[in-house]
Amino acid sequence: MEPSFMLERFRNDRRKLLEFIFSAGLIKGTLGGPPDLSGVDLDTVSADYVLDCVKSGGVFVPKDATARYNSGLDLPIMISAPSGNSFFLLSRPDLLGSPPQRVAPLVGAKTTTDPFSCSTSSVGIGVTVPMPESKTSNLAPTTIPSQPTKDVKFSLGLPSFRTGLSDDDMRETAYEVLLASVVHSGGHKPCFEEKKKERKSKFLKGLRSRRDGSQFQLDDTRSDLMDTIRGQLEISEAMDAWTKKGLLNFCLRSMPNRADVPQISLELLGSLSRSDFPTERFYTQWQRRQVDMLEELLVDPTNSVASEQQMLSYLLSNIRNLEEWANLSHEVRTDTLDWIGKFISRMSSMPEKFGVSDVAYYWTGSYYFTVKLYEKLLCSVFDILEDGQIVEEAEEILGVLRMTWSMLGITQMMHDTLYGWALFQQFVRTGDVLLLKYTIVEVQRILSNIHGDSEVADVNIVCSVEVFGYRRDLNLVDAVLFNIYLWCSTQLEDYHLNFSAGDSQIFEGILTLAIISGTRFSKEIIETKVPNPSHTYPDAETENGVTSKLVRVFVERSIQGTCQRVQDALDAKSKREQKHPLALFAKELILFAEKEYTLFTPILCLQYSNAGVVFSVILHQYYWGQLKPFLEGISGFSESAIPVLSASYSLERCLANIINSTSGESKPLTITNYLDPYQIRPVSAPLILHLVNVRHEKILGWTERAILIENWEPLSSQQKQASSVIEVFRIIQEAIDQFFDLILPMETIHLRSLLIGVVRSLEAYLQHIISHQVDKSFLYPSPPTLTRYKAAVNPFMKKKPVECVSLDEKVVSQIENLTVPKLCVKLNTLKYIRDQLEELEASIKQSWVAIQTADHHIYGRSEEKLTSSRESVDELFTVFDDIRTSAIGASNVILDFIGARAIFWDMRETFIYLLYRGGVKRFRLDTFLPELDGILDRICDLIIDELRDHVVLSICKASMAGYIWVMLDGGPSRAFSHTDVEILREDLNMLKDLFEANGQGIHYDVIKEEAKQAEEILELYSMKAETIIDKLINSSKQTYHQHDHKKPGNRGAKDADTFLRVLCHMKDENASEFLRVRYQLPKSSDYEETYGREKEQTLKTPFLSDMLKGNTVSNGWAETGQRSFRIMKKKLQEATSEIRQTPW
Repeated sequence: MEPSFMLERFRNDRRKLLEFIFSAGLIKGTLGGPPDLSGVDLDTVSADYVLDCVKSGGVFVPKDATARYNSGLDLPIMISAPSGNSFFLLSRPDLLGSPPQRVAPLVGAKTTTDPFSCSTSSVGIGVTVPMPESKTSNLAPTTIPSQPTKDVKFSLGLPSFRTGLSDDDMRETAYEVLLASVVHSGGHKPCFEEKKKERKSKFLKGLRSRRDGSQFQLDDTRSDLMDTIRGQLEISEAMDAWTKKGLLNFCLRSMPNRADVPQISLELLGSLSRSDFPTERFYTQWQRRQVDMLEELLVDPTNSVASEQQMLSYLLSNIRNLEEWANLSHEVRTDTLDWIGKFISRMSSMPEKFGVSDVAYYWTGSYYFTVKLYEKLLCSVFDILEDGQIVEEAEEILGVLRMTWSMLGITQMMHDTLYGWALFQQFVRTGDVLLLKYTIVEVQRILSNIHGDSEVADVNIVCSVEVFGYRRDLNLVDAVLFNIYLWCSTQLEDYHLNFSAGDSQIFEGILTLAIISGTRFSKEIIETKVPNPSHTYPDAETENGVTSKLVRVFVERSIQGTCQRVQDALDAKSKREQKHPLALFAKELILFAEKEYTLFTPILCLQYSNAGVVFSVILHQYYWGQLKPFLEGISGFSESAIPVLSASYSLERCLANIINSTSGESKPLTITNYLDPYQIRPVSAPLILHLVNVRHEKILGWTERAILIENWEPLSSQQKQASSVIEVFRIIQEAIDQFFDLILPMETIHLRSLLIGVVRSLEAYLQHIISHQVDKSFLYPSPPTLTRYKAAVNPFMKKKPVECVSLDEKVVSQIENLTVPKLCVKLNTLKYIRDQLEELEASIKQSWVAIQTADHHIYGRSEEKLTSSRESVDELFTVFDDIRTSAIGASNVILDFIGARAIFWDMRETFIYLLYRGGVKRFRLDTFLPELDGILDRICDLIIDELRDHVVLSICKASMAGYIWVMLDGGPSRAFSHTDVEILREDLNMLKDLFEANGQGIHYDVIKEEAKQAEEILELYSMKAETIIDKLINSSKQTYHQHDHKKPGNRGAKDADTFLRVLCHMKDENASEFLRVRYQLPKSSDYEETYGREKEQTLKTPFLSDMLKGNTVSNGWAETGQRSFRIMKKKLQEATSEIRQTPW
């Protein structure tokens, strides 16, 4: 595709993107609305300016956008990427060489050749470099972003270059050595497994070397692989071309059996000239680098052959001086290079140094050069455009690098060591878990081959490393392992800061790496880093190796660092939150312990099974040092000390749980196995008791307030109990929550005090309900005057009024206040109390068991003590039985009252006073059933389902009692004949059907039992008067043992009082005559009944019915009624014998 076409397409796409941004309304114009783009050339608008306006919300000014676009034309185009910034230069980089990837060194300073110094950074996620101690209390790990930093600098302790060779020099030389090694190997393909690659490294796209017609050719597969390596080493195509040209003689003539780096440099100096390089600068840099290489490898100031060394230095200085070298004749330059070549040959034939075989003498003196050079070659396995990830061709690249072993003197052990070192450094740069796993594999391979491998001792004094405060000479393997261990231990000694929740794999890998790399230095580590333990831990004898001691060091030092950071921020936080520093400290340590137990303990226990115990014991002792002075200073009932005691006890419980859970189910341990618990119990016990007792009066006061403002209305259609009981239980629950939220060691006496407060509150509530009840006897109408039936002859005759005594106004007010809806709400409330009491008891017991269990984990109580404690607690809860009994009793009283209230009070004017008045057919029962049915519907809406049947049954009983009252105590206006009985039965059946409700109401058998007495009384009305008179005479002997017959529901169908009242209401001349002769009862037509609540009365005149009641006197009677009772009783006894002898 033509470049002009591509450029036009890019510009068109750019315009479309800008138009989309403007059309989306993301940018404002100068007037506040959309910007005016008329006359604006979008090709001259800076895209960076537009994006900045979107981010900042700034106003778009076309003039400024164009100015920024024009100013950017003079700068190179740059793209930001995660791995760094990429520049698109206007010049041709393939002719200029690769740009430097490092910060420019100081003027006059010598640079080291650390292979990763050009781009070292902290671990990407969760792994951080050593940082100064933080002054914050935040326990969250601080992760340093992946960016170049000077804090990570790895050094194997190798000597520095005398000639000041830079990283770029070593990288370019490494590529030259690699090309020479490939040529020297005869161009044969290295042995490695073939793999089908679905894609190449991204770096290879557009980077494949263009063939320049050189005679230096490789097969296609080899060429692709070499292009990959060249790209990874950042070698330009121009340098690749001239290097291949300079090494052409390696292909054209036979090479010595053992080629080396000085021979390669000498070959290149002799084969290339100024004309082979694009610029003078490139040639100058290249030649000086070659001379520096020769000087670094050949010049040895300590060599005994001083004259040759002087000559070599002189010749190398001539070559380094380009002007002087260019002025020399071709013969002189050739002689110079020949002399140096012969010197190299003589040095190669000298006895090896340090006993190293198969390598040149000068190599053994400059081994550091080879190590650093091979490190550069190993960098080619990491993709420079993928944040250092291993390229897909890594295995093939390592196979090619193997060709350099003979030339560089690399052995398998050295390769494994340096490759593991390269992987480790790359992991530190990127934080890639996969690289960490590869590093662990390589280190394990090194350790598995280290015993019995003579290669380890080949160079026994190669690295000078500072080991635990003093400098020590180590071989290459030990230097690498120690550096790996040192960095890992630095991270692990503050792992709470350096690792977060998402870094479990990295943490586990670094821990494993620290332990396996530290095994080579176990003696030094134990002597220098592991102090004498101040605590004894379980299984110390069986786990006394370096692994367990290392883990203890990591745990202890990380705890110290975290605790110190927390303490540094306590004062400011305490002033800000107005809380005691020790309470805040304990809460922070609880979060710290939970994080440790969740994230780190499971991983640490893989290496040391008692890591959780170690953590808990160390943290427990650390906090005890702060808590002990505080406990010693507590005096009296200081409630301000409770937050500190509670937080401290919570911390101890947390640590005890960790110990218990990490010790295993087969042998659960308590904290007392390792140290003494905090002395909180002796201090907190009196404080808790004092606090609970003080709260008793507050609870009672709030309970009484809730009762006084209660109007006994249902809370809602779903919650039919009173609002006050909700408030009372909320107050109680709040007190219980406050009690258990203390999180302090509790004794049984504390629970007993809590329960006493709860019971007192509920007793006060129940007492209020019971005290406002009225005896239901006040609900019943006063018994009317007993008369004998007699039809009125003279309607104008003046009738006698019935004298009455009104109820006390206070009693009437109380009855009026006890409405049926309020009584229903009270019943619902009492049922709610019983239900909530069950839940409350279960909740308190559950909380108490949790406290005692935690207490057991700390103090380790025996099973016998726990059983005894549970039994004593069960005895305490018996106080709730009194509340249940009182609630049930109050419910029964209200249930007994509510039916009588509805029938004898609410329906008195209708059901009681009008039913059958003036004749059965005049006011039948069906006239009043709708009113009764309405009452039942209202009750069913108000009462809860569990109590509905009980309340309806109470109404049913009262209805039957009212019906019986009408038939027996109906007064002068009610009289029944034999023909009325059938109608009365129909009405009774209607009443029964109402409560049965087609099977949806009360069960038929229950209704039948309640209506049994009414049916028996109806049966009496169907009998002849003579039969009733006989029954009266026969039952009169029992009148001395009767109870209060005046109260509805207390009469029996076979009582003398019942027989007498049936005769009084019977339309029968014989009955009337009998009552006139024997009891002198007045005629019913002589009395005028006046009904109404304001005229409610209790008769003052003596009646025969009162005589039949023995010694019982109604509460409503007057004194005259009581005196007449004794006279009438005597007359009744005298008449009894006469009645039996008289035929009727």
